[in-house]
Amino acid sequence: MEYLIRRAEVADAPGACEAVRQSIAELCIEDHRGDEATIAAWLSNKTLQNVASWISSPSNIAAVAEATVGIVGFALLCQPGTLALLYVSPGARFHGVSKRLLAFLESEASRLGIREIRLESTATARRFYAGRGFSPVGEPSLAFGTVVSYPMWKGLSP
Repeated sequence: MEYLIRRAEVADAPGACEAVRQSIAELCIEDHRGDEATIAAWLSNKTLQNVASWISSPSNIAAVAEATVGIVGFALLCQPGTLALLYVSPGARFHGVSKRLLAFLESEASRLGIREIRLESTATARRFYAGRGFSPVGEPSLAFGTVVSYPMWKGLSP
């Protein structure tokens, strides 16, 4: 799969929103366990309007992975260094999209003087983040429904 990683634009919001929603529903089964109330709660703020506002906020760094089929990944870093979202479409999983989106955000963060990234990982993504240098920091906690949140941290080079 060929794709381009770039800064997101508001016009990318529909594709980014769809990629996020598909990823949660279809790839995060370990977390939501098919529980419809949990899925609904998780998706409740993943709306076109919210995604557009996250992209347009000057305090955020939003990135997309764009393939010939459209947007296949979306990532959002809120300043001063919280990774809020990183999701890929089911068809883009295991094609390096997540790695490249994360590397892009880390590079942008370093360029802006951000020296660490914190996140709340899902069970589905925890191994991915650990493999990219993130370490557990704190105890897991219940996020909502059946979803457990795993706090993680990574220092960035200047």
